[in-house]
Amino acid sequence: MKRYVFLVLALACLLVSCSVDQTLITPTQEGFSDMEYFTQDFTLRVELGGRKCVLLASGNLSITDEPKRMVGEMEQTLLGENLGTVKVSWEDGKLYTDGEKQEMSWEELRTSLLYAPPITFDEAEIKSAESGNTLSGTLYRHYIKDNSKRDTLYALLGSALPTLCGVNTVVEEETEFEDIVCEYVLDGNGNPVSYSIRFNVVYQDTPPYVPGVTPDKDEYTVKVGVEFRASYKTE
Repeated sequence: MKRYVFLVLALACLLVSCSVDQTLITPTQEGFSDMEYFTQDFTLRVELGGRKCVLLASGNLSITDEPKRMVGEMEQTLLGENLGTVKVSWEDGKLYTDGEKQEMSWEELRTSLLYAPPITFDEAEIKSAESGNTLSGTLYRHYIKDNSKRDTLYALLGSALPTLCGVNTVVEEETEFEDIVCEYVLDGNGNPVSYSIRFNVVYQDTPPYVPGVTPDKDEYTVKVGVEFRASYKTE
């Protein structure tokens, strides 16, 4: 019986030691969880199979509350072709891209990675965390469990990305998100300085139907690397 008790106590200590230090989570949740309005410089890089750059974008955006609007510009390179600089703005339910107008709600606007506020993950979704000092402030690095907030990440990438990466008919519910790492930097007053998220998304394509043949799904997966970085300007 004593040996059983010791084993239980040892297991309990192991479980406690594997938990993430809350002091490495709380500051980021408090500093980054309510950022609907901000001014940022950003870069976005999307790679296919860790080799081919599908999309490279960089620019700046400003989202304000009164009036509720978004303005910015970005330079984009798509599949090696420089698309030049694009001016974007949103106001009163309308998105303007180089003067071309389309109807878009505020909620729809926020489902684009380029315009998205930082994502924070719950303690249960974080595998491990670490922190360190930088010239800009304190950096918190969170290693996230696979497929955490998968619906959010899938929506942020948009429906066009799988097609650009050669996926004919993506199986959304079988798409996997791996190797998710977030970095948050806060200044001495707890204000956001910068944010980044990187991860791999493994899209599952729909295999072609061949009578009498069971396809190997692993042969119809496409791995895409995504990295988004933003630095925030203070008024």
